[in-house]
Amino acid sequence: MRVLARTCLIVLATGFLFSLAGLARAQNWPAKPIRVIMPYPPGAGADLVLRMVTDKLAASLGQPFVIDYKPGASTIIASEALARSAPDGYIIGFVTDSLIINPIFKKLGYDARTDFAPISTLTDVPLVVATHPSVPAKNLQEFVAYAKANPGKLAYGSLGYGGPHYILVEWLKLLSGMDLLHVPYSGSAPALNAAIAGQVQLMLVGPAIGLQHAKTGRLNVIAVTPEKRLAAAPQIPSIAESGYKDFDFTAWYGMAAPGRTPPEIVTRLSQEIARALRGGELEEKLLALGLVPAPITPEEFAARWRRDEAYFTRVIKLTGARGE
Repeated sequence: MRVLARTCLIVLATGFLFSLAGLARAQNWPAKPIRVIMPYPPGAGADLVLRMVTDKLAASLGQPFVIDYKPGASTIIASEALARSAPDGYIIGFVTDSLIINPIFKKLGYDARTDFAPISTLTDVPLVVATHPSVPAKNLQEFVAYAKANPGKLAYGSLGYGGPHYILVEWLKLLSGMDLLHVPYSGSAPALNAAIAGQVQLMLVGPAIGLQHAKTGRLNVIAVTPEKRLAAAPQIPSIAESGYKDFDFTAWYGMAAPGRTPPEIVTRLSQEIARALRGGELEEKLLALGLVPAPITPEEFAARWRRDEAYFTRVIKLTGARGE
């Protein structure tokens, strides 16, 4: 019995020492600049959000954040680099839902469930359904009717195969019975230009961009992708309330660390992100861009990660959508 008791004491003491070591490590972190792997090129909307957030984090943590751009391959290049990085809290990554979508299509050099430590979402990114003004449709029901009357004659633009913009329109096509031609582009700028020029008749875009061009008459915004209407445009119905109740999606921007990053550092980062995003000037700037600040705990982010993975797995299976 004495041996068993002594063993239990040793185990408890060891666990206590490890917890103290973890606490000390978190208290001493960060002691040098933090590198952020970015899957999109400089100047993109996501880059603007990342810069605004990291400026706040640099001020609160007392260390600069250095952005390391690794665009390409539908974010796979950046994701693989993040998964291979040292889990020491000095390399983190900007992530989007593409991180969980890409492995659904094919086996990659990382496992989205084990090779990353979710930190927090930064913002929710609702999307809007934008159409060219030449299309005689004031709402989604009228667009569907027009598309059905002209099967195969209308096109939609996306940022490429495998991305959420493409998958979601394929989902809408299946739910509504529309026959639309898919035209993939190399990025958001050429896709948007094609929509404004009328080379494609429909596209999913961010609300700030869509509503801005709607005001100038370049585009019409006929629906939003989340189940609930947007506070920035309460007059525009959702796809769900337009008759397709199984459609409900909000994209997100977030941050993650390599797997096995000390949990106390992940928690500290999540807390600092929450402080940066709640209230004040940064929140107002993001809302003006049509983005909704959405800081959550690592555990909540992991749960959302799993829900969205299940959602896209189902949608991809039903639609037959393909990856890059």
